Amino acid sequence: MSSTFTGPLRVNTRQTTSNDGTISADNTGATVLSQQKAIAGATAATIVIPAGSIVQGITNYITTAATTGATGNVTIGSTTIAGLSNVTGVNDAAFTTGVTGVALLANVGTTDATISYTAGAGAVGVLSVTYTQRNPDGTIAPYGSGYTNN
Repeated sequence: MSSTFTGPLRVNTRQTTSNDGTISADNTGATVLSQQKAIAGATAATIVIPAGSIVQGITNYITTAATTGATGNVTIGSTTIAGLSNVTGVNDAAFTTGVTGVALLANVGTTDATISYTAGAGAVGVLSVTYTQRNPDGTIAPYGSGYTNN
């Protein structure tokens, strides 16, 4: 069973200790999410994440190594942000340290972003992207923030 929510998801108490109906101050963080996609050889595995998200990690779980090429590139849109091994095992992305790549990881932009990874021919496995969904402007204020319950 699954549930669908409008993000960003935050853990937050609903009332102050005075129980006067006001919503508590935002003193907690946002929820970390992940998406997965099958890796099938040289066909790009793509995952679309919400606008404003911050990317914590990209990992592949390769059960059959690529027959060509030891590394594949990970992109957000058309910008390469990491190299990712195509060998058997659990492989974490080696993120680029350039300003453009870091900026995209810190905020994927004001529209939903496509993360793409292409392994080498013959590779089989799963791609996993871990991120925190935020508002399109990169803030994590939940809907209804600042309202009272009365």
